[in-house]
Amino acid sequence: MLVYTQQSFPEQWALAQSILGNTYSQLNHINEAIACYRSALKIYLSTTNPLNCLRIGRKFGKVAFLAKGWDEAIEGYNLAIEAVETSRRWVTSDFRRQEILAESLDVYDNMVQACINAGQLEKALETVERSRAKRLVDLMASNDLYQSEEIAPNVKALLQKFDDLQQRIDQERIQNKSSHNRELIRMDSHPRNRAAFQAENDAIASLEAEKLHVWEQLRRLDPVLAGEIKVDAPNFAQIQQLIDEPTTAILSFYTTTNDLHLFILRQNQLTLHTCPGQGINTLQGFISQNWLQPYIEDKFNWTSNINTFLNELSQRLQLTELITNHLKGIDELIIIPHLLLHQIPFAALPIPNSSPDSKNGASRDYFGDKFLIRYTPSCQILTFCHQRRDQDVETLPATQYGTVEDATDDLPFASFEGEQIANLHNIPDNLRLKGKTQATVKNYRQLVNQVQVIHSSHHAEFRLDNPLESVLKLADGHITLGQLMTPGWRLPDLFDVFLSCCETGLGLPEITDDILTLSTGFLCAGARSVVSTLWSVADLATALFSIFYYQQRQHGKNRPEALRYAQIQLRELQKDELLNREDIKEFCQQAELKRKEARCKRNQCQPDSTDYLKWESDYNKYHTMIQQIQTIKKSPDEYPFSQPRFWAAFTCQGLR
Repeated sequence: MLVYTQQSFPEQWALAQSILGNTYSQLNHINEAIACYRSALKIYLSTTNPLNCLRIGRKFGKVAFLAKGWDEAIEGYNLAIEAVETSRRWVTSDFRRQEILAESLDVYDNMVQACINAGQLEKALETVERSRAKRLVDLMASNDLYQSEEIAPNVKALLQKFDDLQQRIDQERIQNKSSHNRELIRMDSHPRNRAAFQAENDAIASLEAEKLHVWEQLRRLDPVLAGEIKVDAPNFAQIQQLIDEPTTAILSFYTTTNDLHLFILRQNQLTLHTCPGQGINTLQGFISQNWLQPYIEDKFNWTSNINTFLNELSQRLQLTELITNHLKGIDELIIIPHLLLHQIPFAALPIPNSSPDSKNGASRDYFGDKFLIRYTPSCQILTFCHQRRDQDVETLPATQYGTVEDATDDLPFASFEGEQIANLHNIPDNLRLKGKTQATVKNYRQLVNQVQVIHSSHHAEFRLDNPLESVLKLADGHITLGQLMTPGWRLPDLFDVFLSCCETGLGLPEITDDILTLSTGFLCAGARSVVSTLWSVADLATALFSIFYYQQRQHGKNRPEALRYAQIQLRELQKDELLNREDIKEFCQQAELKRKEARCKRNQCQPDSTDYLKWESDYNKYHTMIQQIQTIKKSPDEYPFSQPRFWAAFTCQGLR
């Protein structure tokens, strides 16, 4: 008779132990089952046999969890998580690494809950951090390594192929572009299916598929995926080091199957705020059905219901209890959202039972009025931002600010915005890219390598179906999120990026909580801080907000302070104050002259000729701009930008 022993036949012995464990589990002999699983895991190590370690560790954790043996559940799930992380390190496919994590999210969820039940909040927060934004972390680790090293020839060749495919896509778009009216928002709108949510035609879709294949090849050569560098999640002590002020707290969200947990980390304290019943299906389903889907399908309905939605979300998050029980003495929050919470403008969440605004009847007591707010996809990504070369941006000379203004010559207030910011910082013309003649892809890439602060004021498009194809629209083509996330975009001297465009902070988080947006693309490329937008923003409101923001920065306010004051200035801006601004009056007078000139020139041209269409476009641009001002003049609203849709889209990620 053959006897399997641990020494003679370790694999067979471990298998027998796991089978015995399953049998004991079915008989509800919990202690015996756990003992067998422990024995099997002496052979099935996470470092050498991660698949079996994950399988047995998951069973070990589940049996103990159901029996409310929290310490044993933590032991089993911890081994399973180590196995997941080993498996991810062993594969060189970016997408397979994501699949491995997605297939094991239940392990992380149960581990977090077991730690909470055991009162081990520090370990629970560490586990949350181990699960989130891993693809972004890998990308940032690789790109930071590339900042100081030469790019290998095979990587350079793939980068060139990637850019060549993008140029072909841009050419295809130009050839297929038909003339259509544009709303004065900073993205394209059209009755057909928006290009922001799908490829425009089969030819472009085919080229995008080629680009994705090149992306996969690039990722296989990535130093992280190739095993050249190892990226470990931070431990609790390292996370706590991110808090440099006693009045600052990290607010980390995590949604499990049943509940929403908020970890509140101060310099010397960690507490937990739980919203019972607000689990994945409940809370995330509510956001999807009442925020994301209406935004995609019916923008008018979405706009009409913003306040209703934000009110209900505020109640679901129990903001009053959160503030009362956990945030006393706190002035600044570093918010780490989870899943669809990445799309929420936390600054605009009304605090229940607050007093109404005496000016216009709207609630004035917003979450953003009580706290300075900045965001980060994860603590590890914020750590990368801190580790980049430190320098006081306020001491930089004006020549190190750059602007990109109205790249497609159809956003007049973007030009106004650029002019005011240039005057504020004495930015010379050679660091300003204005209109179709200057704001090209090549010039943009050159400018962003020259300056430490870049302000982009033009169109952008988010691609819901393919986030890597989200774009900044320039005069002769696009810069995609996929490009920003390659080593071809290395911007080690870039401090601040202000994306004064639509949807640059909008993203549909993957199940692994990776949020791929144009703003996180710039963080990957090297930026320390990015201001971006969560939805389509109005041309005039965005111009005013941007000007207010830079004025506050010039007065010594840090990034989240400047953002909050700019939001308050915009929403409290009175109609008469706006219409009597000298810069607005002067710009409108110039616009009226340009409108008349365009109309005169257009009428001298043959209808449908190139010159006719050019002057018609100019006429429509200035005519629509003047109409905006006239609409505000005629409106009974004393505060034209008081609603959150005008001011709440702007968020700040990264450093203070």
